[in-house]
Amino acid sequence: MISSIRKTAVTAAALGALGLGGAAIAGAAGNTASPASGTNAAKPDRPQREALSSDVAAKVKAAALAKVPGATVLRTEAGGPYNSAYHAHIKTSSGTLQVVLVNASFEATAVQADQGRGGGKGHGGGRGGHREETALTGATKQRVEDAVLAKYPGATIVRTETNTDSSAPYESHIKTTDGKELEVTVDKDFKIVDAREHPAHP
Repeated sequence: MISSIRKTAVTAAALGALGLGGAAIAGAAGNTASPASGTNAAKPDRPQREALSSDVAAKVKAAALAKVPGATVLRTEAGGPYNSAYHAHIKTSSGTLQVVLVNASFEATAVQADQGRGGGKGHGGGRGGHREETALTGATKQRVEDAVLAKYPGATIVRTETNTDSSAPYESHIKTTDGKELEVTVDKDFKIVDAREHPAHP
């Protein structure tokens, strides 16, 4: 009789140990899953650029096309350089990628080279990527400026320098007689390639 009681006690103890072991294993499994789910939850989503409503996008597009007739509007977005309310990425009829800045009244204020999302050169907000531009001197400077002034008689030359963001090796920043500020690019044969308007400084 005593022997039977002892056997029953031993069996119960063994079952209890197995139960505790199973609970410990289950607990460990639960603890292993928690950090993984916590890690995933801790990753913030990348902020998305606010999409323009169809009505606003249509007005921005119309302003861009009025500024650069014949261009193809690739996309329109909120914000932009010089505190613009909106801007439109376009491709001109000659295949040049540009950005048209549009104010809150849906008027195009300037056209710039499209530098992508890294930011344009010369505005202090880019990621790097562009080589430093250097001032032109001597005969090269004279020939570039002669070509520019032949195109824009009476303009004031602000500065003339190398150009690092297109196939044209030179550029001259000018202020025309009607007050426009332009960045005029000139090729290696000293011919005008393009002129990009910038907002006039106050």
